[in-house]
Amino acid sequence: MKKVIVTGANGFVGSTLCKELCKIGVEVIAIVRNQDEKISEIAGNKGIRIVYSDLRDFHLLADLIPDRDIDVIYHLAWIGSAGYRRCDAEVQINNVKYTCDTVKACAALGCKRFVFASSIMEYEIEAIMETEAVPEINTLYSSAKIAADYMARAVAGNLGIDYIRAVISNVYGPGESNPRLVSTSLRKMLNGEHCSFSAGEQLYDFIYIDDAAKSFIEIGKKGKANKTYYIGSLNPRPLKEFLIKMRDLVDPSIEIGLGELPFNGVSLTYKEFDIYAVKDDTGFAPIVGFKEGINNTIKWLRGTI
Repeated sequence: MKKVIVTGANGFVGSTLCKELCKIGVEVIAIVRNQDEKISEIAGNKGIRIVYSDLRDFHLLADLIPDRDIDVIYHLAWIGSAGYRRCDAEVQINNVKYTCDTVKACAALGCKRFVFASSIMEYEIEAIMETEAVPEINTLYSSAKIAADYMARAVAGNLGIDYIRAVISNVYGPGESNPRLVSTSLRKMLNGEHCSFSAGEQLYDFIYIDDAAKSFIEIGKKGKANKTYYIGSLNPRPLKEFLIKMRDLVDPSIEIGLGELPFNGVSLTYKEFDIYAVKDDTGFAPIVGFKEGINNTIKWLRGTI
């Protein structure tokens, strides 16, 4: 693998993926929405070329990019992966179209491998839909991800492209700005704010950002066509174990409110995934343990790294 495209290249996962690719000498064409976007995390890496394109124009990527020797397209770009636009049906439906447009651009560029960044949340909405419960409006995001996966895989197969799906579990680490569980909870603990949680009995999994990026790289190189790869650790555990470890690394004397909130979500058994697929097919296994990863994240939040 010598040259790749990364869409959503300035996001949390995308920027780290770009950096890790550059470290191993892969040339990266980084697709960023516009010149107003922050690119400091990727601009200084040797081997990076930045191309500006809005998602709605991804069908024109073959006109913007003259290269015809691209090995893999990693598609991470998605509008409304967090925040209020998760609940916007039009936005999420458009994401499905844009994903299919990117597959078609992959073919026009002569690229034969396409890696789609998917989400563990898709499995939660599938479980809800098997019951009589009314889905919350923010599940439109998960539903669109499922639709994009099915449709992009069909389009890719018709165009002779190897389509690979990467299901991201819970990624954490330095640089995370979105209000996800680890970053939000650590910030509160460091600021002396009280944290309330459910009882934390449900199984959970986390993967450090560098390991997540390396998993993406390996499935891009060695992943099997039409296969789903779970990007997480090899050791899901009850959520409360992770929360207590986070608390202990910040300050063991802090009281955290386990059980103060009701749990209204879906409990996954993790039998829904082949958690060993990345290791079995590529040989890569996560390197950074949870303790080390949380310590690195704490240092970043404190501004010491």
